[in-house]
Amino acid sequence: MMRKFLSVIFIFSTTVLSFSIASASTTLEYDGECNYSDAKKVSKYSGNCHFNWGVGMLPDPDNASYERYIMTYPNGNEVWIYINANGSASVNDITAVSLEAEKGYRKVMTTEGEVFEFTQGSE
Repeated sequence: MMRKFLSVIFIFSTTVLSFSIASASTTLEYDGECNYSDAKKVSKYSGNCHFNWGVGMLPDPDNASYERYIMTYPNGNEVWIYINANGSASVNDITAVSLEAEKGYRKVMTTEGEVFEFTQGSE
């Protein structure tokens, strides 16, 4: 009976601990600059956006952390951008890469050629 009880406790504590590690995150709300260019390199928006920035940890040791930006344009449209520690990224579930940007900014380009540049969140 004791062995069964300890097994249940072990499974429960392992599950809770794994969930806690995988869901660890920090968030910050701020307003900042954002620029969007379409695949033809035509600027479609340049101005202010509202951001919800967060960081989190992934179970993959080669790509252990990420930044998440929810960028909201003045008209209410949202763009969800994830930038992984290894430089890979996604924009609204479209594969992207993180590009070099000026200090204080982030820049990503989708595989479709769209470019998003915006004020960086901070810890």
